[in-house]
Amino acid sequence: MRISIARALFVQPTLLLLDEPTNHLDHEAVNFLKDYLSGWEKTLVVVSHDRDFLNTVCNEIIHLHDMKLHFYRGNYDLFESEYEQRRKETNKKFEICDKQIKAAKRSGSRVLLEKIKNKGKSKVDEDEPPRNTPQKWKDYTVEFHFPKPTELTPPLLQLIEVTFNYPNREDFKLTNVDVGIDMGTRVAIVGPNGAGKSTLLNLLAGDLVPTKGEVRRSQKLRIGRYSQHFVDLLTMDETPVQYLLRLYPGQEGPSKQEAVRAKLGKFGLPSHNHLVPITKLSGGQKSRVVFTSISMCKPHILLLDEPTNHLDMQSIDALADALDEFTGGVVLVSHDDRLISRVCENEEISEIWLVENGTVKTFPGSYEDYKAELDD
Repeated sequence: MRISIARALFVQPTLLLLDEPTNHLDHEAVNFLKDYLSGWEKTLVVVSHDRDFLNTVCNEIIHLHDMKLHFYRGNYDLFESEYEQRRKETNKKFEICDKQIKAAKRSGSRVLLEKIKNKGKSKVDEDEPPRNTPQKWKDYTVEFHFPKPTELTPPLLQLIEVTFNYPNREDFKLTNVDVGIDMGTRVAIVGPNGAGKSTLLNLLAGDLVPTKGEVRRSQKLRIGRYSQHFVDLLTMDETPVQYLLRLYPGQEGPSKQEAVRAKLGKFGLPSHNHLVPITKLSGGQKSRVVFTSISMCKPHILLLDEPTNHLDMQSIDALADALDEFTGGVVLVSHDDRLISRVCENEEISEIWLVENGTVKTFPGSYEDYKAELDD
């Protein structure tokens, strides 16, 4: 990602188009990009789910809503405020008109009904929908939920004096890693790109075996894993329903397929996408299939590596809400400041693990303290 962005900036384009440029970048790289683009004098068009990035870089917002483009002046916070105002005004007009139509129907006045519905242009059927009247604002909402896990006796998962290095890689090594996770634990793993954050998650998940040291896991422990390269795990020629039924064949209810479709719907995947090959889905839609799969495994611990990369802002907020209500353990690698702040807002149960220079240390402070130290 750093190479790709550097290449785009190096040519000094008249028009710079950036699609999710903060994905995979660490805090320092995002800060550099924000500072650089704040002084960009030519045209910049950016797609991003990073609220702080948009607030810093953008002075206009184009919002795609209800198949139309709506233009707003200002940064993302100003857009949000004006969007909410537009929504309230539109819904108020709809409610007034809806009351007038219902009153006209009750009075039996067809003339009044025609006037309200079509401004007197033509006759209408009493039950046909209005054509020129205000419509209710179509809100986009999504909710994520992970099932409440069964209680397990601590410790759930421990790395004890673990050392790890890849074969034929003298430039990378993690040494003396001592960390543990229990029910209710909240951990954000931070550090520069390439320091070993994803490697640490792979050790916790059991995808990598330590070179030295010990890994202890509760025998009944179930781990829900979200990888930033989750696409590699999906079977592209299967539909979401086929994929999930293959992984979890024991669905209850009159129809196994309907049970799976209901779960996909809860994670915001539209019904018309349930029976199409996964290869035809967007990145965000594929991520919803993965989150559904994680939910269906009924995990005790969630290991999440850059889970926001393919999510829109509403879905990120929904994920934060779901993690907040989840009673199991959560370990998170993310560049999304808002999500980390939400997950680790309770300092009594949260920790910041700093991965750098081949070690993993608990940072002595909050995530805001860590950011402030980096910024200084």
